[in-house]
Amino acid sequence: MERPEVIISNGSGLQSYQTLQDRARAVCYIETTITDPRCIKQRLKRGSGFYSKLTLDGSVVYGVFTNNHVLGSVYESERANATFFYEGSNSGVKVKLRPEVIFRTNKVSLKQSCLALQTAAKFDDERVMEYQKLELDYTLVGILQDDLDNIHLDLQPIEMETEPELTKGDVIIIFQHPKGRAKECSVEKILHVEKPFVFYQADTETGSSGSPVLTTTGLKLIAVHHKGSDELGYNKGTLCSEVLMHLKTGTYTQPSIGFSDSQDKEIYEGAPPAKRAKLSQDECIKLSPSDEMLGDLAKDITSFWKHLGRKLKIANENIEEIQADNIQYPGVREKSFQMLMVWKNNVQSATITELSRALKALGKNRIEVKYCSGSSFMDNTTI
Repeated sequence: MERPEVIISNGSGLQSYQTLQDRARAVCYIETTITDPRCIKQRLKRGSGFYSKLTLDGSVVYGVFTNNHVLGSVYESERANATFFYEGSNSGVKVKLRPEVIFRTNKVSLKQSCLALQTAAKFDDERVMEYQKLELDYTLVGILQDDLDNIHLDLQPIEMETEPELTKGDVIIIFQHPKGRAKECSVEKILHVEKPFVFYQADTETGSSGSPVLTTTGLKLIAVHHKGSDELGYNKGTLCSEVLMHLKTGTYTQPSIGFSDSQDKEIYEGAPPAKRAKLSQDECIKLSPSDEMLGDLAKDITSFWKHLGRKLKIANENIEEIQADNIQYPGVREKSFQMLMVWKNNVQSATITELSRALKALGKNRIEVKYCSGSSFMDNTTI
């Protein structure tokens, strides 16, 4: 029997518009000017942030949260402005940031990166970038209530507190200033939670860094948007609980390699691969990898599966079709596996030798040794 009004989500589908408006208003556009040492010219850095409050050492602190790669130092923060109410046709109101009140940040230093990579077979910029996936990448800069009062800004801070329990499929919303545009938002689902990060599909662009990630139920702050990966099909944020832990103790949960199964694995390429029985080149030419072992390989190529597909001579339209199909292939590992199966079933030269050549061409030597030199990788199919 139908009724005029029906509650179908235990009441959680009804949200306070005032709270939604307050959360959106707290988001700001950030810009600062720095001197680029490479060309001795002024360069504009921009991103997003949000007005927040938290309790540190028994005192309530007010400030703006953003990313370290937006505001990485006191010097940059001193030259920065936060523009609030930059919405629609409204050009917004600028507020001076005050690092002298408080300035806290987190970023893996080059020294830490070098120490972590000291056992690697070789040292290069790509590995440093891979290792920097481990950073929290947040910055907290002070802001004065008097500055807000003087320009009559009625802002409600978003409280930085431990996030509620999150699960895959929860819906989140991100208010942001993509590419310096007036405020926009995106809504999507959580893909995965693995401390210190939460991974999601909500769209962002350059300039969205530092935006607040909120639940749509209750509009609770859960993370500071951090960065994303086109190849792996996700965006990610640093969990509030991890930011608070670092602010209070100087430590945080060290991320594992669980999400996408291997997103940080290549930085440890110097570790010895598992030993496997060697096969002759003639044997490799005749053999094709088994489906089971292609499944194992898929987890180790999630960060470069499209590049590998092109090296394996898969048509670009097939690769893009797999990339775009989030229904049949929702995860990056599954996309990687389907690419390998397309290669095996449709490319005439789908042999271990060709796979080995493609991996070597991409500089993935450890993965090549791990999979292309072991008899357990082969099946009895001949080409």
